[in-house]
Amino acid sequence: MYFCLYTMSNSSLISILTFKCPKCHKGSLFVDPNPFHFKNVTKMPDKCPCCGQRTELEPGFYYGAMYASYGLSMMLFLFNFFFLYIFLHVPSVWFLVLNTVLLLVLWPIIFRLARVIYIHLFVKFDPFAIENFKK
Repeated sequence: MYFCLYTMSNSSLISILTFKCPKCHKGSLFVDPNPFHFKNVTKMPDKCPCCGQRTELEPGFYYGAMYASYGLSMMLFLFNFFFLYIFLHVPSVWFLVLNTVLLLVLWPIIFRLARVIYIHLFVKFDPFAIENFKK
């Protein structure tokens, strides 16, 4: 079941962090809102239920999201490096183990966030998208 909930802001950052459609900022980009339901982690509707924006702009569109995923993973790695290794002086073996576990646990969120960031690069916000879709 899809809902087009009213959001308080038209901010793209809020839309990205809540995994919403880049065009209307209201429709969900994933079928299951919980990223830890591994059976549905990759499932996206064909179109946004609120504005009709296609979620896959062309075949193989999300291969480019691997670059966003790599960037997010490296940012997390560097944050962990400075926090654990530099400030807390955790031994390097434990740092690698903790970082690997953290990346494995956060994989579904990083995967979805990379897809959302990537589609936001190509689809612009349209404040009248829902009204134009319902006509």
